Amino acid sequence: MSHFFRVTTIRIVLAAGAALLATGGTMAGLASASSAAEQLPAQQPPSIDHQLCYEATATGFKIPTGVVLKNQLSPKGFKPKITSVAFHCNPVQKSYLKGPIFKINNPHAHLLCFKITTVPQKQHLVFVSNQFGQGDVNVAQPDLLCLPSWKRLAGPPQQKRPQPPGLDHFTCYPVTLQQGSFQVPPGIMLRDQFAPKPVSVKVSNVPVELCVPTQKTIGKHVTKIINSTMYLLCFPVSKTPFKPKVFDKNQFGTGVVHISRTSWRWLCLPTQEKFIR
Repeated sequence: MSHFFRVTTIRIVLAAGAALLATGGTMAGLASASSAAEQLPAQQPPSIDHQLCYEATATGFKIPTGVVLKNQLSPKGFKPKITSVAFHCNPVQKSYLKGPIFKINNPHAHLLCFKITTVPQKQHLVFVSNQFGQGDVNVAQPDLLCLPSWKRLAGPPQQKRPQPPGLDHFTCYPVTLQQGSFQVPPGIMLRDQFAPKPVSVKVSNVPVELCVPTQKTIGKHVTKIINSTMYLLCFPVSKTPFKPKVFDKNQFGTGVVHISRTSWRWLCLPTQEKFIR
């Protein structure tokens, strides 16, 4: 710190003390205010919705070159080869016949997932925990990059921003359960933009995909992680209603997405990563 700033700081503190004494106050009031400010809670990262993922194909998106992905499983980063769209995911309300309702917090934040391949990445064993249970999962090579996307049923989204706020990019990895237990409660009901009323579904107890919040860099443009504490762990789910065609907008452009099915595709739950080996 320069001599000028040290002197200025001392003068400000002395002036504040003099003002308090002149009005009959004490420096204790200043200390109390400072202490209260220090105790203000830190801003919490945005919550993540459950996501219901549909098989899909798409046209109109322009995949850039030189994309670099970096996350907790690949901290040094890697350059994937990005090809075609594989999945479209809607935020979904999850409820039970008897039990709580997990409502949608960010209804505009969808995910459009592209197939990727890359040079072999380090393999990990990750301990994860969510509403269905907890366990160690073996993580294979990354196979999807999911972009936060606007979605509209009739015509292209008109939002000025290239992507909806409050949702990360995700890199997804196939997983196998090594040990632990996930028990899906009976009577699960799902409701999203394709289902006006809750639909009864069956969900597998065995997770198949782990999606990790990811920093994406294209040239000098960096899309940083906004919530590093929450992953998505995906379980196969039985068929739900769908629309055959929707329109998405994200950082890769605007395109037409053709939905095919959810039959035994994925219900992805917000999931905490406890530790990585």
